[in-house]
Amino acid sequence: MTHFTPWSDGEGFGYSIFTPSQYQNQACTAAPTFCGFNWHSRNSAVPLSGFPTRALFWQPRFGVAYDIFGTGKTVLRGGWGRFYYHSGQFTGGLDTSAGSANITVSPNSIGNRQLLVSNLGSLGFAGQPSAPLSVDPQDDKQPYTDSYSFTISQKTPWRGLLEVGYVGNQSNDLQSTGGFGSNLNLVPVGAMLSAVNPSLANANNYRPYLGYGDINRATNNLYSNYNAFQMTWAHQDSHAIIQMNYTLGKALGIVTSGGGGLLNSVNSNLDPFNLRNNYGPQQGDRRHIFSAAYSVNLPSPISNNKIAAGFLNGWQLSGSTQIQSGANLTGVSTNRNFNMNLNNAILPGTQNLVNSTGTRGVTVTNSSILGTNAIQLNPIVTCDPTSNLGPHQWINASCFSAPNTVGRNGPTLLPAIYGPAFFNSDLGIFKNFSITETSKLQFRIQASNFLNHPLWSMSQGNAMNLTFTQGTPGGAITQSNPQFGTAQYKTGQRIVELLVKFNF
Repeated sequence: MTHFTPWSDGEGFGYSIFTPSQYQNQACTAAPTFCGFNWHSRNSAVPLSGFPTRALFWQPRFGVAYDIFGTGKTVLRGGWGRFYYHSGQFTGGLDTSAGSANITVSPNSIGNRQLLVSNLGSLGFAGQPSAPLSVDPQDDKQPYTDSYSFTISQKTPWRGLLEVGYVGNQSNDLQSTGGFGSNLNLVPVGAMLSAVNPSLANANNYRPYLGYGDINRATNNLYSNYNAFQMTWAHQDSHAIIQMNYTLGKALGIVTSGGGGLLNSVNSNLDPFNLRNNYGPQQGDRRHIFSAAYSVNLPSPISNNKIAAGFLNGWQLSGSTQIQSGANLTGVSTNRNFNMNLNNAILPGTQNLVNSTGTRGVTVTNSSILGTNAIQLNPIVTCDPTSNLGPHQWINASCFSAPNTVGRNGPTLLPAIYGPAFFNSDLGIFKNFSITETSKLQFRIQASNFLNHPLWSMSQGNAMNLTFTQGTPGGAITQSNPQFGTAQYKTGQRIVELLVKFNF
């Protein structure tokens, strides 16, 4: 069992909480009032941490091993355990209680710095919608992971050991500071469609709590899991050491909109209104992984000639091979939608309105399509993006179309698309020549990527940017990046090294 001391500040302000019933109107939302918010120095009934502290967290664990036949040749092993860990330190929620506010100013170049400093008092902090952070007053959870495994170990011929196992873990109550269950001031879906030109409308005018921007609070509601089949075969004797490993695994969880990163609490859900819509393959999801390593003493064929035996006997061969299926391109793409760029396309039939570029028409944005700025706009999937591929092509661009109909968006999570696989094999041969009892000279020939296998790769540039262009105002919006989805770079080459090492 474990007790976690809650995070708190040393000044006695305490983390802030938001109570909707105490919100009045937008006139009282500026610093330092922040109506609707409470913290310890304002209300001593609010703990310094902002939420109640649980006394103990139980972390049970157990394991078992059983020799099936009593011979030591076939053994079953398994176990399960729960592991809690303290949420990482965060400062969100302390700024509000300290009465601070922020504003984005422009220009901010060095040449205009003196001008900015002299006019700070007239920048109108109170007129800016603040986005105060808080913590969940009802959430006393801490993240935890349940880990489990089941393995069969079997002795095999040729002095080998075969292990076949299932391993997995499930992580729950992971911390989130944005998105579903965290952002209390989301613009409702469809709210901005009432504006004459939704693409120009101010989202802050459509929030439930006017005067505030996003009201994100730290809460624990995210989850992820990993499950895998693992197989290992190992052999060891005086002539050779060999080990081979294979893993078939899947990593799933709540993904976020930030830069293709792994589960990250500071980023928002792609769909902040439905957490389940954000569940899918993680960025690090690699389905197949194989590795082999070996060291073999080569035969010593010379027995009647000391000079020849000195040069030809006693050589060792060693090497390794790695094969790994490709990365989840969707997961590593910018914003998880391949950085979709519509190039200010406008909605059909809206040419009589003025858009954000000064030309006529309503720009295609999440505000004009979905009526909210809270949901990311994604491309429409029209077919299997992994079908009908050309040479070194991994994504079929023709399977994506631009959203240009009000109310219709692409899927929250685009299909997982796995890129080029990784393959590498190294090989070396060496021999030690004894000079004295404590010193020796080693000759080695070593080749990296000795099979000279090329590796195709895709960058975050053109190959990973989904770009659309509209030919005429209100006309068709077509995919305009011919390089999208194609591996453009071939890397990898054989490198041979001749080495001499003296050990003393």
